[in-house]
Amino acid sequence: MSEKKIIIAKILTAHGVRGFVKLRVFLEDPSDISGYNPIKDAKGKSYQIKLKNSVKGDWVAEISGITDRNEAEKLRGLELFIDRNQLPELEDGEIYIEDLIGCSAIDKDGKKLGDVIDFQNFGAGDLIEIKPASGGKTYYLPMVEPYVGDIDTEKRTIIIDPAEEFMA
Repeated sequence: MSEKKIIIAKILTAHGVRGFVKLRVFLEDPSDISGYNPIKDAKGKSYQIKLKNSVKGDWVAEISGITDRNEAEKLRGLELFIDRNQLPELEDGEIYIEDLIGCSAIDKDGKKLGDVIDFQNFGAGDLIEIKPASGGKTYYLPMVEPYVGDIDTEKRTIIIDPAEEFMA
């Protein structure tokens, strides 16, 4: 069985004329990316990444072997992954958000409301994306109290208090 892949970065676009790229890093500390080199894409191709400087929350990065803008532009949208087993061990009470995907979203009475299908961060904080058990459109809730309560990793449940304004 192959190890679960975890996305740690995404190439947004080319940056400048020397082959640099604008990179969105999903690690808590973006500088940790160098410790995961080489990083692979979904097809298994390896890339050596070196961060240069921060730009509005993203990073300018150098990719070994990419020397001009045209080559860098071909990498636009490329997601970069590591194996789950490469992540550091967690302290007690810590959880990787990735491990919550697939958990059941339940209310405080234990009624299943849906399933956690993803997490997003559009700049104002983490959002939990829920696919309702009754079908219909997915919705986002802020990953903070009072919307998100207890997380039980053994039962794979998350207590949520859905707010109507988020379920439209």
